[in-house]
Amino acid sequence: MKRQYVWRYLAVAALFCLISVIYLGRLFYLQIAGRGLDYELGVQTRTVTIQAARGQIYDRNGRALVENRFSYDLMVVHESFSALPDKEANRVLLTLLDAMQKTGESEKWVEKYFPLDGAYPYYTWSEEMADRDSIPYYRLARVWKDLGLEGEITVETLVEHYLTEYGLREKDAEGARLYDDDEVDLLIRIRYDMDAKRFGVSEDYTLAEDVGLSLIAHVKEQNLKGTNFLMNAERVYAYPGYASHILGQTGPIYSEEWEYYNEQGYLMNATVGKSGCEYAFESYLRGVDGKLRIQLDAAGNVIHTEVLQAPVPGNDVYLTIDIDLQIAAEDGLRENVKFVTDRSAGYAMYGAGCDAGAAVAMDPETFEVLAIASYPTYDLNTYNLFYNELAADPAQPLINRAINGAYAPGSTIKPGVTVAGMLSGEISRASELYCGGVYTRYAGYQPKCSTYGASHRGYITAKTAIAVSCNCFFYELGYRMGIDTMNQYLTSLGFGERTGLEIGGTDGILAGPLYRQEINGEEWQPGNTLQAAIGQSDHMASPVQLACYLSTISNGGTRYSAHLLHSVYAPGSAAPTFVYRQSEETVLSRLTLSEEVRATVFAGMREMVTSHATANRNLSSLPVAVGGKTGTAQTSEACENALFVCAAPFDAPEIVVSVVLEQGYSGEYASLTAARILEKYYGVEK
Repeated sequence: MKRQYVWRYLAVAALFCLISVIYLGRLFYLQIAGRGLDYELGVQTRTVTIQAARGQIYDRNGRALVENRFSYDLMVVHESFSALPDKEANRVLLTLLDAMQKTGESEKWVEKYFPLDGAYPYYTWSEEMADRDSIPYYRLARVWKDLGLEGEITVETLVEHYLTEYGLREKDAEGARLYDDDEVDLLIRIRYDMDAKRFGVSEDYTLAEDVGLSLIAHVKEQNLKGTNFLMNAERVYAYPGYASHILGQTGPIYSEEWEYYNEQGYLMNATVGKSGCEYAFESYLRGVDGKLRIQLDAAGNVIHTEVLQAPVPGNDVYLTIDIDLQIAAEDGLRENVKFVTDRSAGYAMYGAGCDAGAAVAMDPETFEVLAIASYPTYDLNTYNLFYNELAADPAQPLINRAINGAYAPGSTIKPGVTVAGMLSGEISRASELYCGGVYTRYAGYQPKCSTYGASHRGYITAKTAIAVSCNCFFYELGYRMGIDTMNQYLTSLGFGERTGLEIGGTDGILAGPLYRQEINGEEWQPGNTLQAAIGQSDHMASPVQLACYLSTISNGGTRYSAHLLHSVYAPGSAAPTFVYRQSEETVLSRLTLSEEVRATVFAGMREMVTSHATANRNLSSLPVAVGGKTGTAQTSEACENALFVCAAPFDAPEIVVSVVLEQGYSGEYASLTAARILEKYYGVEK
């Protein structure tokens, strides 16, 4: 028996020696032979995104409209913070709050979701918790479930969880509390906020946003584990409250957009253009994010960083907009609305309800948009802050009326109908049509002529008909052409057609048998043609369409695609690299207008301005002669819309302007906005 035990002891001893040799060999390999390898016990590696700067946006003269502002957020990093003992983690949080107080940035931390009123230990439920259908209560219930708490949700149970979980009742060796009531209160608030935001492996916690350099330096000096600063690039708008509808917003990728952006190589947390030029020119403005590899030791300290891919900033976009003209247009609309409402003496039928409008200025040779204004407007710098108020505003400031507003063109269509009549051969420059004050061709439908300008009764030419806005002349011209012939030319002038503008907009409506049948299921009647010839019936056009239409007549009949993009440059040097320039205009349609046609139309528009007191007074200070056309379009409201289109100089146009005032009463009144734009264009001081 003894010999048997001896062999057993020897076997156990041999096994122990073998295991010892293996461990010693492994230890030698790790400490001596393995020194050239990257293997280190406790080292964690993270790959993070380096956000690329988005390209900036400038006006045609190189003045910055949208710039980048870089800011820093103070982050609590889950991976390293969660590895800290509770006592150390509490110290880190309190030290961060103390640093914020010392650097004057205490207000940068706002606990958003805490459900309790009062301070520790005298907590009560906040008022919002009384509503079990409220979002704050839903969030509390979710936190309660995530924490594994059971039973009825009570203040006492919630507070007890945080006191126990994070050792907030601990005492030192002498029996003194580690944390006073104020510190316990702060720690409970932060910990709840973390839980409400689901602070975890995939979600770090933002303790403070947009912090200053003094706080960054102070925190870095403390060498606090589990903390970091995240750099953000924010869009800053150089002209607050101006060009907001054009420039648009940026934002995160929504779930329904992810498939598209994923195919384009975007990261899930990327910022993209959501509207306006930010969206339309996303392919130029977007940068390419970089990647950074970070190595941390077991304590969460950064021991090595390596740039795997350097970020590439986006290109800078130059628009066709002239910011001076843009400001003049927006200020002009504001002034114009006040002018109308002041004159109305409080009567809705005279314009008391005028509270909105739009204006567009365009180069008729290139269709470059020089200004595109919508009123009322908003400030992009505070858009997110006041979004709910803006969305609920009955004046609807978020709508871009210049591109999406659809208005009956009224008498502003008459120059186009004149073009159609002359090109179709129904009239010439010398032709005269009769106006007797009432159009009597149809027994059952006898519409009246214009309410003003009774002195023109009798046989008149197209020039006079445009100048005095004679309805009877255009009733007869519409009758002679017929709706199909008239619409053939109006289509080429852009009515009911897309403008091609990069930020979109309504196609408008071209009145006619097809539209009436498809939409209303009605047959087109002869009287409908008469109304269509004076810009009523079903016709609808946006201000940018009206500018395109008049530009087409101005340049001799070529309708180009309207555009906001001027050029694109790659940033990064004193002489930026040329990327793209809008060098060729896209032709959408073409008519050949003789000089006789153009001269007839613009002579009538010039006479219209000089013979109407309000328009003439508004435009008389300009160094060039302006040709214009008013429009007073019927609506379902108590007052008509006011429209005005014009070109300057009238005999060789270099700028075209269109204006619409909702419930503006008289087309003449809308000439005020046009005057303010042209004054700025020609350098007239007011």
